[in-house]
Parts: sequence; structure tokens; C-alpha cells
Amino acid sequence: MTTRICPECNTTFTPSSTRQLFCRPACAHRQRQRNYRHTTPAGSPAASNRNDQSAADNREAMAALTALYEATIRNLRSTHQRQLTRITQSFESQLAAAHEKLNVSAQAVSRTQSKADELQRSMQHLHLENEQRRLSQIQAVKDMRHLAAQVLVLHSDANTRLDQSTAVLFERRGWNTEMGRS
Repeated sequence: MTTRICPECNTTFTPSSTRQLFCRPACAHRQRQRNYRHTTPAGSPAASNRNDQSAADNREAMAALTALYEATIRNLRSTHQRQLTRITQSFESQLAAAHEKLNVSAQAVSRTQSKADELQRSMQHLHLENEQRRLSQIQAVKDMRHLAAQVLVLHSDANTRLDQSTAVLFERRGWNTEMGRS
């Protein structure tokens, strides 16, 4: 395709059709404006009428554009307000759900802590009982030794021997059945 030079800005361009003379619409518009100003004298009545008509058209166009702009702004504001309201409601519902989950978790933690405290108290109670049983067993062993010694003394005083089952019991415990031996 051939290239041309724009008569308005002297830029080289490739035309999109054979009738295209300017590189862009802005250059074509400037050329038309320049031709219009040169063909119609500024002080002539036709130019004055055209200027008045053009000013009225411009005012109408501005009023229409202003109304369109204001309507667009109102529409955008209401659209954005609806979106903002919808998003806010969504976040509030998500926040409420998260808050509810947090409450449920806190209650579960509280219940777990209560159970742990109860188990701790139960373990302390069992340790105390176990210690009491251990001390009781130690005391029972001491008492049994004391009784065994008394049985030996009684048999020695009576000059009798222990029966066979008692002697076996003494031997199993490692106690001496003879007086004078420890």
C-alpha cells in the first residue's frame, strides 16, 4: 500500500482507503474549521446567525451532556451503593458466622479445660489415696512383725514350737523362728 503525507501536520501515514487525505480525524477537523473561517466573513449576518445558532446548539448540547452526566453519576452512585450494601451484608454475615464458630470453639475449650481440671483433681485424689495405702501397708507390715515377735515370745514362754503352717509363713517372710537369732 502507498504512503501519503498529511497536509495538516506533514506526518507520513498509510491510508486505510483511497479517499483518505489526512492521517487522523483531528487533522481533518482542523482543516475543515480553517476552510470554514476563510469562506465566511466574521462580521457578515450569515456568520452571525450561524454563530448564534451554533452557540444555542452548543448550549443545548452542553445541557444534554450535563443531564446525561448527572444521570450517569446518579446511576453509578446507586449501583455502587447497592454493591457496597451487598458486600457489607456479605461481610457482616461472614463475620457473624466466624463469631459463632469462635464462640463454639471457646465453649469447647472451656469444657475441655473443665474436664482437664476435674481429671487433675481426680489424679491428685488418687495419688493421695495411693500414698495413704502405701503408708497403711508399711504400718501393716510393722504391725505384722510386732505380732510375729509376740507369737514367738509366747511360744518361747510356753516352750512350744510353732505349728507347721505358721513356720512356713515365717520362713516365706524371712523371719527367724528361733529366739536369739535375728
